[in-house]
Amino acid sequence: MATIRKKISGCYRRVLIFLLAIIAVGLIGIGLVYRHVGGREGARYWMAERALSGIEKHLKSEDRRPDGIPEEQIVGSFQRVREATQRRQVNLVSLYAALKSYQTEFNVKKPSTPEVQAFLRTLEGTILQNADGKN
Repeated sequence: MATIRKKISGCYRRVLIFLLAIIAVGLIGIGLVYRHVGGREGARYWMAERALSGIEKHLKSEDRRPDGIPEEQIVGSFQRVREATQRRQVNLVSLYAALKSYQTEFNVKKPSTPEVQAFLRTLEGTILQNADGKN
């Protein structure tokens, strides 16, 4: 017991206390953010919104957007899906599948106009219908 105290004495003890304090503050921060986004379910929707924003930015860039697709059409489609995501009226499994298919197919090559139109239809198809039949 005395040898352990000697090993942890002085500088090592202060470093250990400092590291434990940093870890505690980090865990508290992560807990607050996790609670703020709505727990496990909220974190999934938050990640979906982040992925939507990244792919929208990628698709809107001049070197990725086909000439036959106006930027307003891309913005409108992504905005409708983003609003449905905020209302929790989107099928997350289908949304993640659509986003992943875009990333795997068009991460390197530029998509054609029919491919982007098909992707936007698939993206908007992930929005769930309300009970009254409206989106």
